[in-house]
Amino acid sequence: MVAGRTVGFICRFALAVFLARHLAQVEFGVYKQAFLLQSTFIMLLDLGLPASLYYFLQQDGEARRQYVSQSLPMLALAGIVGGVAVVVGAPWWGEAFYENRLGALTPQLAVFLGSTLLSTVLEVIFIARQRAGQAAIVYCVSDLAMAALVLGTVLADGGVAGILEAVTFVQGARIIALVLYARRAGLLSVSRPSWESLQRQWNYAIPFWAGHIVELFAVAAPQYYVSGRYDTQTYAVFAVGSTSVPFVDVLYNTIVSIVVVQVTRLARVGAQDQIRDTLGNGIRLMAVACLPLFVLLELVAGDVIVLLYTQRFADAVPVFRVSLLALPLLATQLEYVPRAYGDTRFLFLMCAIRGVVCVGCLTVLPQTFGLPGAPLAFILALVASHLVLLVRVSRLTGLRYVEVWPLGMLGRILAASLASAIPVVLLKSMGLLAFWPVLAAASVAFAVTYGMALWRLQVLSGDEKEAVRALVRRLAVLGGFLAGREAIGGRPR
Repeated sequence: MVAGRTVGFICRFALAVFLARHLAQVEFGVYKQAFLLQSTFIMLLDLGLPASLYYFLQQDGEARRQYVSQSLPMLALAGIVGGVAVVVGAPWWGEAFYENRLGALTPQLAVFLGSTLLSTVLEVIFIARQRAGQAAIVYCVSDLAMAALVLGTVLADGGVAGILEAVTFVQGARIIALVLYARRAGLLSVSRPSWESLQRQWNYAIPFWAGHIVELFAVAAPQYYVSGRYDTQTYAVFAVGSTSVPFVDVLYNTIVSIVVVQVTRLARVGAQDQIRDTLGNGIRLMAVACLPLFVLLELVAGDVIVLLYTQRFADAVPVFRVSLLALPLLATQLEYVPRAYGDTRFLFLMCAIRGVVCVGCLTVLPQTFGLPGAPLAFILALVASHLVLLVRVSRLTGLRYVEVWPLGMLGRILAASLASAIPVVLLKSMGLLAFWPVLAAASVAFAVTYGMALWRLQVLSGDEKEAVRALVRRLAVLGGFLAGREAIGGRPR
């Protein structure tokens, strides 16, 4: 599943870079604002139903059918309500933007937002039913299709309106696939929903949904702050600086999707030691990716932004450096644990704390630090919610604080990351990283050194080491085969 999501995310990331380089800054800003509005409407209207299916699809066959059958119509209705709200409320939500350039795109936005809401359930069903391979294919195909259609639209001068229409087409195809798969898997029925199952799902979903709405203050507040106080061109610069690091979101969502299912099952039987090991392994996997990326990208942030997005977005570098502080926090994120225990009421409290801290910081930090102050407000909100979450997870699992986070393992990973940065620091001190071949070589040197350090510091498990050895052997065989073909004029020996 990681592979499928990675391919999809690479497509979306490459597409964003392409759009930033080929669209005017104002047009790129409008594009980013449209997707900001999309994420906002999904948070407001999904009712917590997609996330609740991770929990309720662990029930027996008839119960699974009941929960899916009642979730899809409710999400479809919410999508219709959202589409109508976009059209009717255009004069009001347009006030959230300093330059309301989205008003002309209201029809496309309405259909786009409505179709996106229901299609989000597709991967949830696959993952909750332990169909990771099928989920990976869906992620990959969806993102490849979207990237291809959007690329064609931009090359044909379709503008932002054409981009929204292309994405809507993909979402419509995903909805059709969702219905067909749910029927084939026996997850749809036409029977009347039972009040008991509705009540159980709402009791789980509503606090989770309310938490997401409150969390909206933290997640989207910096974006709306900049959109409301700066012009669209400045927002485009801010959006580039706030770009998610490739692969990290994919890895996090994949690990969370798997771990939350495992912890849900372990919590029901009270397997405390196994819960500790499962949480520790999830954090280790995230830290192996997040900590070295944080160290490397903080060193080469300016060179990377200019290389990918051109000199037009050089002002995004300070914003990007601050945004990178989320990486170590993401590595130790545990908000999926209360979900596994059905403790969604606490998630509401945690999100409320995060939102209040973020909004409070936004009243001070941007005035002091400029644009970088907006993401810094979100970082401080994450720190506050992390501390509250640590206390709650400790109580839910019965683990001590030092057992919740594998501090020794995190220390070894950080040491490996810092040691691997030495070649990059040397090249940077000589001013050579501005040349992309040198930057690429420095990144490769960092990766090789980091891999060797992980091996020596016993960060990798025995199975993982064996998988690495097997991969090296396969690559060696492939390299020898290709060398043999070249030596005899392209004919295999």
